[in-house]
Amino acid sequence: MRIREVCGEADIRRMTEVAEIVWREANVAFCTPEQVEYMIEMFQSYEAVLGQLVHGYRYFLVEEAGEILAYFGVQPQGERLFLSKFYILKEHRGKCIFSMGLDFMRELCGELHLDTIYLTVNKNNKHACEVYLHKGFKIAEEAVADIGCGFVMDDYIMEYDV
Repeated sequence: MRIREVCGEADIRRMTEVAEIVWREANVAFCTPEQVEYMIEMFQSYEAVLGQLVHGYRYFLVEEAGEILAYFGVQPQGERLFLSKFYILKEHRGKCIFSMGLDFMRELCGELHLDTIYLTVNKNNKHACEVYLHKGFKIAEEAVADIGCGFVMDDYIMEYDV
């Protein structure tokens, strides 16, 4: 298993194909199917990812034998690293992929002289919240964000001191 940065159109297309699968399986428990489809288009379509890359986001693939098992996206913001997305395909969960990614992000923070990793997570995403808390993230605050088309995200903002 290895982590490598997304580079080029082919990587982005492969990653967004995985995103369509994983977002549907991971988010449908606490979002309507309509909201999931809207979020895929707004945040994980090919065009959306291109726009994020222009604004300083970096995406990484977790691969094994050329197969994408997971991916994550980050953006340096001031003295913190924003963990925008971390998604693991269902059949690869429980393989310490998030731990591996967190180690990678800690190293990235060291290289970039950042002291905190932070993220937003839906309050109703109980499993993700439990994983983040178990790994040492703390709930810093709560945030409600209108993401358009009548959809709202009701999230925790969680932080991890590097």
